Amino acid sequence: MIKEPQKTYLLELLTELGDFGNDFVLAGGQAMHFMLNKVRPTKDFDFVLDVYSLREKSHKVADLLSKLDYKVDPKARNFQFAKQIPNSNEVMRIEFLGCEENRKSKNKRVKIQDGLHARDCEGADIVLRESFNELLRGNLPSGISVEANIRIIQPQALVMLKLLAMDDRYENIRGPKEARHDREEAIIHAGDILSIIHANIGKGDFPVMFWRQYGSQQDLKRRSIDILHRYFENIGSPGVQLYTEYVHTENQAIDRDEEQLLINRAIRETNILINEYK
Repeated sequence: MIKEPQKTYLLELLTELGDFGNDFVLAGGQAMHFMLNKVRPTKDFDFVLDVYSLREKSHKVADLLSKLDYKVDPKARNFQFAKQIPNSNEVMRIEFLGCEENRKSKNKRVKIQDGLHARDCEGADIVLRESFNELLRGNLPSGISVEANIRIIQPQALVMLKLLAMDDRYENIRGPKEARHDREEAIIHAGDILSIIHANIGKGDFPVMFWRQYGSQQDLKRRSIDILHRYFENIGSPGVQLYTEYVHTENQAIDRDEEQLLINRAIRETNILINEYK
């Protein structure tokens, strides 16, 4: 589950949001805590927002965040917020994502409310459909015991998002200045993709659910199968190379035989998804 002290402040956020929390779906690395036994460390929280629902609300999310001492990142145009966790060196960081069809023209952000934007996210509308509710229990910063519902992205939708993110980072669409960081992010996404697939591929309905989630969005579905083909089809594919780097980062002492077993497993399991598409 989500580690402390971030869990306490996530509960604080959910409690303050109240019914607004139904319009937030936890995605990204933190959502993997609800899917896997072992998760790489991450302290940031990514939320996909229900843009239409929030626009109809009279109360402002930005005001709720301000009440909890969150400050907007001036470089992120109101879609990244952070707060210093009291009496520690830890920071609570949150980022908001929204359906790209709602974004302003020639812009990478979606305006939701005054003081609240979201970064455009291809497939965000699928995430809103492909989510489940979880009851989170713990304490508020005051020490009071609480429980709060949180919406979590389904594994098949998280794989979809990470496929798209990996492709963007590997292609370095942000330009040469971001090349090193994009490579590191692509490696992380490749590792996450294969970890989630491995944890779920044995469930007979996972490949079916993966492709069914696209519904009528055939262009996005075709892009996803293209990424799977290009990145994971065989040992020379770029995604397999990224995964190899991820394996070495996670376990520098791994021997060659074990590394080969992991690589072969990754190719076999991603090809199960590819074959289901056919």
